[in-house]
Amino acid sequence: MATSTCIPSTFTPILQNLTSRNAIAMAGLLSYAPKTLRPLSYAQSFGFSSHSTARKPPRKLPQFQVRSVATPAEAVAGFEEMVAGTQRKYYMLGGKGGVGKTSCAASLAVKFANNGHPTLVVSTDPAHSLSDSFAQDLTGGTLVPVDGPEAPLFALEINPEKAREEFKTASQKNGGTGVKDFMDGMGLGMLAEQLGELKLGELLDTPPPGLDEAIAISKVIQFLESPEYNMFTRIVFDTAPTGHTLRLLSLPDFLDASIGKILKLRQKIASATSAIKSVFGSGESDSGASDKLEKLRERMIKVRELFRDTESTEFVIVTIPTVMAVSESSRLHASLKKESVPVKRLIVNQILPPSASDCKFCSIKRKDQMRALDMIQSDPELLGLTLIQAPLVDMEIRGVPALRFLGDMIWK
Repeated sequence: MATSTCIPSTFTPILQNLTSRNAIAMAGLLSYAPKTLRPLSYAQSFGFSSHSTARKPPRKLPQFQVRSVATPAEAVAGFEEMVAGTQRKYYMLGGKGGVGKTSCAASLAVKFANNGHPTLVVSTDPAHSLSDSFAQDLTGGTLVPVDGPEAPLFALEINPEKAREEFKTASQKNGGTGVKDFMDGMGLGMLAEQLGELKLGELLDTPPPGLDEAIAISKVIQFLESPEYNMFTRIVFDTAPTGHTLRLLSLPDFLDASIGKILKLRQKIASATSAIKSVFGSGESDSGASDKLEKLRERMIKVRELFRDTESTEFVIVTIPTVMAVSESSRLHASLKKESVPVKRLIVNQILPPSASDCKFCSIKRKDQMRALDMIQSDPELLGLTLIQAPLVDMEIRGVPALRFLGDMIWK
């Protein structure tokens, strides 16, 4: 009995000879399109040029051509709506680990930049992949210009280690601990001194759990307030896996409630000690700490409102066609609805296009994926979302040309 085999992708030879740093690997797809799919013919050649922030003259790079791509007919993302207008918009891409969030986020950022939007892509995942995706060193925790797109594109990988050092440095003042300074402002300096006598200073200066999410929130505040970020009309977040992201989105509410309780506690302490202070002729009250807390609370409210603003913010769920991933995406959407975070789109990544000749593995895998897609159609949490089907590619997506190619397939 004859056995079927997988058919390799179709490339032009020039694709294999690309030497540009940003054209490290260009994606090719299985080029068989069944009746249920709509083949898209890419007859034209795509040219890519490198631009710096100083807008130097374009440098010609080798061109490549992809002969055909099989893409699901339903994969319409509504990109015209996403790219319309000059008002700043935020897009957060999240989902289960390993589903391709970084590639989808990076390709969206490149697509925005190539459509004239000065764009910033930010990784809030402690295990960053943006540098790998862009094939460029983006580390350091600062804005780094990305080479290649037609409009300014910058990337930022939040550096947790650097932020922890900043936290520790900022928490020390005149040889004391940051916690002691904070408790002094609340009128609890005596308690802090007693804790200090127990040699707990190092423990008090240890960054708390959830610092990564708190740093991400502080960056969002900078995006809202700092002139350094005024130029960006599109900001794309490559978020951490589901659990971290939900913690990030719920943090403003948590901090708002916590700060409110702290302020009430401080008011009670102040009223209880005011009589004692008046006996000693000191009726003055230090409201500095309260003012700072109140200002922080106002910022948290702004961030919370931003996350829930349907006009400027959208969370895009990314998943893959497996039962486990779809189930987690359903729970994620339910949690996002609970937090009132707007969600419109669901990307199903790594779909294996049907082939005219299948090996046994591909046939079984495709049936498994179809079962997961059927789950989406019957899931009440996911049914109302715009479904974007992104095909599986047989090469790694790295570099701006590859991301541009992927973006042209996903973001339509």
